Order: sequence, then structure tokens, then C-alpha cells
Amino acid sequence: MKPFKIVKLILQICSITLFLGSFLVGGIDTESADNAAFINLLLASLSGIFVFAAVGTFLLNAPADAAKRIGHGLTISSYVLGLGVAFSYLENASAAIMMLVAAILLLLYYLCALIVKIMQKSFSEAESPNDDIRIVRVKEWKRIMEDGIISREEYEAKRCQILGIKPKAEKETEDKTAGKART
Repeated sequence: MKPFKIVKLILQICSITLFLGSFLVGGIDTESADNAAFINLLLASLSGIFVFAAVGTFLLNAPADAAKRIGHGLTISSYVLGLGVAFSYLENASAAIMMLVAAILLLLYYLCALIVKIMQKSFSEAESPNDDIRIVRVKEWKRIMEDGIISREEYEAKRCQILGIKPKAEKETEDKTAGKART
């Protein structure tokens, strides 16, 4: 799982570098009218887009879930807006091509993030049953029963309630009722 996290970080860094680099290339390379038009249109119509992308990328690595969600929103929206402009100049502008490559790298970043999430979920599912809160609660009630505070019937009723199963007496009654209904 660690290699995927490293690849994810590399993709994130490369993506934001190319994204921000597309603005610089568009502004520096004034020989091409398309690059200058690209950067002028981008800066005029989408002011602050690279700030959103930079802040969003920074927030993606925040420990708080709310900050991560804001980071995802800012990053994705800024890339989508940048791609909208880049597609109109894709044939002639090197900055537009850089923007497209940055978006592809961002897509690969999210693919790696998905793989990491799936791997984490499969590892968490492999945890021992002792980590399940229901098992812990049943064990606590069993200890209370063994201490003589509650009866065996009360323990069984509480165990069935915690685990979400029907008590044996109810099952037998339902089975008899279902058997009579069939005949």
C-alpha cells in the first residue's frame, strides 16, 4: 500500500506543477499568439484559478476530512475550468497541452487514491472479531450475567438485541406458525 501512496504523492506534485507551469509557459512564450491568448483568456475569465488549485492541493493532504473534501472540490473545479479553456486552444498552444497532461496526471492521482482506499477497506475488513463493537458489548453483558447481576434469560434477550437476531423462543414459534400455514 505504501508504494501506491508514494506514487499518489508524485502524481499530485507533477500535476500541480504542470498545471501552474501552463500559466507560466503561456505568459512567457509570447512568440505564439495562441499561448498569449490562452493565458490572457485564462487569467481574465478565470481569475484566481491557480490559487484555488494550489490551496486545494494543499488541503488534500490535511488531516481533517472536511478540509480534504474542500481540497478535492477546489482542485477538481480548478482543473475542470482550466481544461475548458485548454480544449479551445489545444491544437496550437503548448500551455494548453500542459494543462491537459496535468489533468491526466490528476486523474491518475485519483485512481491511485481509489486503489489505496480499496486496499485500506480490505485490510480493515480483515480485522479480528474482537474489534467489533457488538462483540465487545455482548462480552460485557456476559460478564454482568456471570457476576450474577442479571439472569441468563435477560442476557440472552440483550445478546439477541445487540446482534440483531431473534431469540430462540420466537424462532420456534414462527417456525411452528409457518409450518401450520403451509399445511
